[in-house]
Amino acid sequence: MTKADLKLLGLDIGGTRSRARLWADGGIAAECEGPSASVPAAGAVAAKAALEAVLAGLDLDPAQPVDAICAGSAGLSVPGAREFLHEQLAPLAQPGSVVIVSDAMLVLPAADLDAGIALICGTGSVAVATFRERTLQTGGWGYLLGDEGGGYWIAREAVRTLLRRREQGVPAGELGREMLSATGSADVATLQRCYYAQPHFPRDWARLARLVLESADPAGAQITGRAADAAAALAAEAARLLDLPGSFPVVLAGGLMANASFRYAVAGRVASTAPLADVRVLEDAPVAGAIRLAGRAVGQISAAEANP
Repeated sequence: MTKADLKLLGLDIGGTRSRARLWADGGIAAECEGPSASVPAAGAVAAKAALEAVLAGLDLDPAQPVDAICAGSAGLSVPGAREFLHEQLAPLAQPGSVVIVSDAMLVLPAADLDAGIALICGTGSVAVATFRERTLQTGGWGYLLGDEGGGYWIAREAVRTLLRRREQGVPAGELGREMLSATGSADVATLQRCYYAQPHFPRDWARLARLVLESADPAGAQITGRAADAAAALAAEAARLLDLPGSFPVVLAGGLMANASFRYAVAGRVASTAPLADVRVLEDAPVAGAIRLAGRAVGQISAAEANP
């Protein structure tokens, strides 16, 4: 059975958005996007509704299960997150053909690579490196313990900057005006209360990251630089731990990489620590990696059935 004969379902579930792709008859049959269906990011009720909505957009036929499903999701380390997805997706596929991985694991397959480093900055930040059948992750600890350089971290740094300015008795500046307007806050004190009132939905604050990255306020460039340093450090640590050769691909992915200033800053930092690295931006969507992994799963299942 070739990939052209398969019907595959891929999902990329990030901390902010979800994307599903249906592959059939040798090509993309349907795609749909929606809010995050990650339980840690959205909560169980909202995650279930989001997943149902994005799947409904594909117009799947329950009477014709797909050959395999791969879901790459954020937050799988949280108890129950993996089980939630398996429970929701298993009825749509052939028995035993649901693969669930971290969303970061989709990037290298989406770039049609078997080895290298995927450096992802979206709501959070993480690097995944694969070389000689070994895979490891650096970062991706979540917004409470890490995710330096990710969207939530960037927004938090902006709030901290405004609190520091207030403490020093200097004007909030352009960054202050932008942050207050975006959050509907009357002043920095109100912004601080707003932050503490809803800290458990990182995606809501991460949406403000682009505002910070694009701000003409000097603090915007400073935060961008620190975020790029943090992201590049994840790639450097992954390369060191996996003992990668001097020349290796580094694929930049995630929503923040759409911002040119941030993307160029990260690429520059990576190049400074690994001059021979092939730094590239992911051209296809990460969900393409889910389709490729689902296709591989069919082959693995068939081999297992042929050699019990």
